[in-house]
Amino acid sequence: MRIALAQINPTVGDLSGNLERILEFYEKAREIGARLVLFPELCLCGYPPRDLLYRREFLRAVKETLSRLVRSIGEPAVVVGYPEENEALGRPLFNTLVLIEHGRILYRYRKTLIPYYDIYEEPRYFKAGDLPGIFEFRGIRLGFTICEDIWNEPGYVPKLYEEDPVEALASKAIRAALNISASPFHLGKGSLRESLLATKARRLGAHLFYVNQVGAQDHLIFDGQSLVVSPEGRVLARARDFEEDLVFYDLDTGEGIVHPVSERRAESLLKALILGVRDFFRKVGARGAIVGLSGGIDSSVTAVIAVRALSPERVLGVLMPSPYNSPESEEDARALASNLGIRTLRIPIKEILSVCKRTLSTALSEEISGLAEENLQARLRGLLLMALSNKFPGYLVLNTGNKSELAVGYCTLYGDTCGALSVLGDVTKDLVYELALEINRERVIIPERVLRKPPSAELRPAQKDEDDLPPYYLVNNVVRAYVEEGLSPEEIVSRGFPEKVVREVVGRLRRAEFKRWQLPPALRVTPQAFGYGWRYPIAHRFPMEDPR
Repeated sequence: MRIALAQINPTVGDLSGNLERILEFYEKAREIGARLVLFPELCLCGYPPRDLLYRREFLRAVKETLSRLVRSIGEPAVVVGYPEENEALGRPLFNTLVLIEHGRILYRYRKTLIPYYDIYEEPRYFKAGDLPGIFEFRGIRLGFTICEDIWNEPGYVPKLYEEDPVEALASKAIRAALNISASPFHLGKGSLRESLLATKARRLGAHLFYVNQVGAQDHLIFDGQSLVVSPEGRVLARARDFEEDLVFYDLDTGEGIVHPVSERRAESLLKALILGVRDFFRKVGARGAIVGLSGGIDSSVTAVIAVRALSPERVLGVLMPSPYNSPESEEDARALASNLGIRTLRIPIKEILSVCKRTLSTALSEEISGLAEENLQARLRGLLLMALSNKFPGYLVLNTGNKSELAVGYCTLYGDTCGALSVLGDVTKDLVYELALEINRERVIIPERVLRKPPSAELRPAQKDEDDLPPYYLVNNVVRAYVEEGLSPEEIVSRGFPEKVVREVVGRLRRAEFKRWQLPPALRVTPQAFGYGWRYPIAHRFPMEDPR
């Protein structure tokens, strides 16, 4: 039997559009001779639907759309995911897949493991189903799971559940296990997932078919990379990363399609961010992006990603020099804009800065200088960018701050923190440089001087970031260890990092929590991003020291 994996990019709430996409890929699968086509988790409504699941009219529309899909299916059969109303209780719902053929639902399976950590909040909406998920289709015994059901595996994630849906299938003599997923991307997730699936297939002694969603939804990015793995753990079919795809594996002939995926970390990261920006603008219906161009590394990388996601015609670069900007910074910003072919505006802020300083000085009877003057510049730039967003309807400001800066609060509220989407908010400073090198692999797009010069906010004479912060190579590693690995300051120090630096970075990180509560959504590319999956209180007095 030939089983196809339809790796599609659904949009949350676009039920008719998602149905159209499902049927389009269904026809493609029919043309390649598939007898069964798998679609991703909750693809009928898009993932994650969040509190749309509380809307009765939304659930009614889902039910109607499912009925339309069922009536449209003949052969091949399909497996598709949707939120199912709980007729016994009303709520919570079920996260359900259905097997459809010849206008009938032949089988239902309800997700058993309901994740409740990091970005996941499924217990808010869903109730666990029953084990095991087994159905015989065309003489082949199939085992069914949904996303998290396959992740309860020692050595891959902490043990969070008593049940193990894969273990429940292991003794049932299944020929193939089918898993439909909406598994978000982070760096390294593809290889981790492939290793996990190989482990599961060996344990089952069966072929494992895994279809993943692709695309982006708000801050989440889905990389696809759908797979078929043999009972011995070999990859038999693979879909591309970060784009829609259709692949298959034939259980009878052994024929399968293996498409290439990104080989380098920076390549994968760049593709993810481009997809994240492209889908955000497409799904919210925005026309174009506005990027403040400082001549620095962060704004340069953000501008390139915006152009590759949207096109040069849909990106506006804004130069806003102050009295403290070097001529070289403006030269670099102009060179970048020229290399990208984007339109630019130049709006100097010297005059409006003087007016604001004079107005405040008069009110306070003292001169405005120091941090107040520095942040005033950042806020004036934010004001201008947001004014341009109003001037050009459908144009959204892209935030250019990186994760290292956001972690230690090296950012100005209502200034360089403004924007509709944070492109680099989960990318530490060292990875920003990796992205720049990846961008320049074939030809120079970001001027070489941007990669060489010390990072600077240029808010006072001869300012450098490392005048105010520890060296970035230390900040980056401490942030990764504390935020992404969850290590205590003592554990980080034990790795050889200077205790003074560790305590400074962690102290800054904790004091800056109120800023991060007000940031735009950041595209998630690590196992622990600020925002959705980072839910720390602003006001708390838990000691920095490890209580042990």
